[in-house]
Amino acid sequence: MATKTAPRSKPLALAYLRVSTARQADHGASLETQRAALVVEADRRGWDVEIVADEGLSAKNMKRPGLTSALDRLDAGEADYLMAIRLDRVSRSVVDFAGLMARSDRKGWGIVLITQNMDTSTPTGRLTANIVASTAQFERELISERVSENIARLKADGVTKDGRRVRFGRLPVLPEDIVSGIRADFAGGSSMNAIAKSLNERNVPTAHGGKAWYAATVKRIIESQRIMVDA
Repeated sequence: MATKTAPRSKPLALAYLRVSTARQADHGASLETQRAALVVEADRRGWDVEIVADEGLSAKNMKRPGLTSALDRLDAGEADYLMAIRLDRVSRSVVDFAGLMARSDRKGWGIVLITQNMDTSTPTGRLTANIVASTAQFERELISERVSENIARLKADGVTKDGRRVRFGRLPVLPEDIVSGIRADFAGGSSMNAIAKSLNERNVPTAHGGKAWYAATVKRIIESQRIMVDA
């Protein structure tokens, strides 16, 4: 336990506020919402409270001046709790948050996240903190994986989600017989889905060397005069 620098009649919480964009910081609505909720919660618990804010900074790491100052004060025994609305205001990394919990336990101060009903000064709160942090990281990794898959598909397809052509690297090039065959099949009554299925079954590469054809890809080849044909 850290040695307290001065006796306090009641616990002191450092209420940590963070917004990730300059626009949010300028408008202040998010900061004010966090501030009001934390002050109310501290008052409900009978604690004194001081506000510490990092405006326009992300939580990709712990290197933020407001947070650094708050942690130094907590380690020195000048406050008893670090309070925040939820975990992502403090950290987006399971490793960083695990280190923060170990630090708080070693130095004798607690972490309170009010919307997640978490208080690391209790065994239940520490268990909840680990679950919340792990779940948050899983969700971020899942989102990142989906984004990567979508980018890979768009690169192979050569288009954006709204149907506009984008260029990743070289311009799309298709053999003349493939372009002619696609247009002939469509003119003969084959659906775009059927044409895409046939191309996939024959393992015909797309213009960007991808392996997956879609009806939308076929449509763009039929309609576009911008496809470069490799004679």
